Parts: sequence; structure tokens; C-alpha cells
Amino acid sequence: MFNIDSNTESLFRPSQELPKGDDAVWKNHRFCWRSADTWVPQLSAWLTPKFHKDGIRRLKPGHFRNLPWDDLEWLDLLGRCLTSDIQYHTETLADALEPSTLRTFHGCRTDDAGRYFREGLHLHDRDAMTQRLTAIVEKNDELAWMRSRLDDAIAEINSTLDIGCLYVVADDTALLEYAAHYLIYGSEWITAVLGYGRRALLKTGVPTLIEVDLPLRVTTPDTRVEFARKMLGEWTRRACNLPDWHAPIDFSFCLRENIPPAWVVGHSHPAQLRDPLERQKLYQSPRTRCAHCSSDS
Repeated sequence: MFNIDSNTESLFRPSQELPKGDDAVWKNHRFCWRSADTWVPQLSAWLTPKFHKDGIRRLKPGHFRNLPWDDLEWLDLLGRCLTSDIQYHTETLADALEPSTLRTFHGCRTDDAGRYFREGLHLHDRDAMTQRLTAIVEKNDELAWMRSRLDDAIAEINSTLDIGCLYVVADDTALLEYAAHYLIYGSEWITAVLGYGRRALLKTGVPTLIEVDLPLRVTTPDTRVEFARKMLGEWTRRACNLPDWHAPIDFSFCLRENIPPAWVVGHSHPAQLRDPLERQKLYQSPRTRCAHCSSDS
């Protein structure tokens, strides 16, 4: 189908046994963003019949483009090589991805990650979070000054955006490098209410990264379109620049239902994190094991 050179052959070789242009390549397929070999071959196979007859010649696999990894020009470049406009193919890919499962990540601070394997992850319940916050203030003497004004402190943080929501991310790189406060302190809302008193949160728990296999059928169509756009852009960058690293996308899925225990597939405890609430100061966790780790040993 294409004029074959070594770069074109290396790009499409891993997909040669997969059905070309068929949405079935995504059915029940499990993949991980940072492991390109779990999704680039599938996307190559899916894209193959969608290229113009001279589309691969226009793309020039292996021909380096001096563009940032997140530049929208990658999508424009791919769009010029395909038979329909890039928005159409993005939306079509988003629909095709619906029956697939993506490895995602959630940051928290906990004494026992086993609770997530037993109970799953729950949506933000403001009443439950308020009870938890009250208990934290009551049992920590260094927060005694907050006890009489806790209601006022809660009222000052009037954000309701997280209520009924649960967030996971497609790539843990950005989470660990730029939003590590979720692991260092736990709940962002509790952290915000406590303000400088947030250091009391460091007395319990361990920074924890939870791994979740997320069926993309539970995500919204618009979110899948945005994720499909990321996939197509990264596929093009990899095809042209032949990099040996993955693009560290900052991409979140906002869920409106609890994550059941069956979707929770792993956890880890980073030893060092940069604290964005302390001007990226290095936080070194005194513990890198939780009760669940101990029970597994």
C-alpha cells in the first residue's frame, strides 16, 4: 500500500497482524499511555486505510520536525495526510475507543491502600469530608486554634467543583511532577481549608499512587474526543521524530460514579516528591510502605 522505506516499515511492522482500519482493534483492548507498544500498533492499524494514496509520503516517517511534543501542528500534519479532515477522524477514534480500557492513576495519602482494593474509590462526598476534617482538627493539638473557627474556614473555601466527582489521570508523570500535593497531603479540599495547618496531615498516612484500569465506556464522549486528539498527535510525533520517550500529557478524566474494587490493579509509594504548595520544595516521605504492603510481604 505504501512506498516502503526502513522508517515506514519499522512504524507499521508491529501492526501487520492486526485488522486494518477496523474498530475491533480496540474492543476489550487494554493499554497504557506511557507504554507506546500497547497502543501505537493498534492506532497504526486503525489509521492505515485512512491515509491518502500518497499520505505516508507526505507524512515522511522518520523525518524530524522541530516541534514541541504538545504542538497542535502534529495534528495538522497528520490531517493533511488523511482522506477526511482530522476532526472527523478524531471523533471516529473516540467512538472506537469506547470498549477499550486505559491504565489510569489517582493520587492520595493513606495508611492502608488495601481499602481501595476492598472498597474501590469513592466520589467526593462533602458531608463525609467535613466529618473527616473535623476529626483531624479535634485530634491534633497544633490545630486547636482552628476549632472555634472551623465553620468559617470551611465557608471561606466555597468551591463545589469536586462534589460528586472523582478524578484519575492518563499519565502519572505530570501528577507526580506538578501536582504531587494530592499524594503529600491527600484531599485537596481539606488541604485548602487547613491552609498552613496542612502540615498536620503529614503525621499520618503514606503518599500513594493508585493504579486503575478504567473502562473508557464510563467516560464522556467529549472527554474521549480530547483524549483521541492526544493519541493522534502523539502517534504523529512518534512516527516523525522516532523518540524513545512518551509525551508526559496532563490529562484528567472526571468521573461521576465510584470506581469499583475490581478496577483497582496496583499501588506504589513514591519516596520523593516536589511540593507545589511549598515552591517545589523536596518532600521526602519517612515511610514508603502502608498496611497493605505489610500484609502482602
